[in-house]
Amino acid sequence: MARIESSINVTKSVGETFAFLTKRESHLNFIPRMVSLTQTSQGEFARVGGTSEGMLNYFGIKIPVKYEIMENMPDRSLAMNGAMPYVKFRDGYVLSKYNAGTEIKFWLELNLAGWPRIFSPFAGLIGKIHAWETLRNLKRELGG
Repeated sequence: MARIESSINVTKSVGETFAFLTKRESHLNFIPRMVSLTQTSQGEFARVGGTSEGMLNYFGIKIPVKYEIMENMPDRSLAMNGAMPYVKFRDGYVLSKYNAGTEIKFWLELNLAGWPRIFSPFAGLIGKIHAWETLRNLKRELGG
């Protein structure tokens, strides 16, 4: 398992940042290579137990991804379990006030299964790239 943590500061308040993270439409704008995301459960998108299915596009290859919200602490943190073929992951966002804005700490845990385990030594690098892209996109969307 590879665990990655990284953070950025944005100009939006903690409340505005959390509200952005809990909207399905927002994820289409900041998750790298996310081309579709459909909520598959009833109720609020980011409620604990809420589920969704998405599609990632890596160099023309479509990869299905499933999510389940495992933590929602208003104005503090949002975390989810995810699954793609041969990859299970957990990731989340921890928010804290920083000057007039918000520090967003992103964390990601990757677990490879089956034949892709041969790429385990590269999981950390792949995770770091994903974290960097995610935070870059969040900074673009939320200012900073």
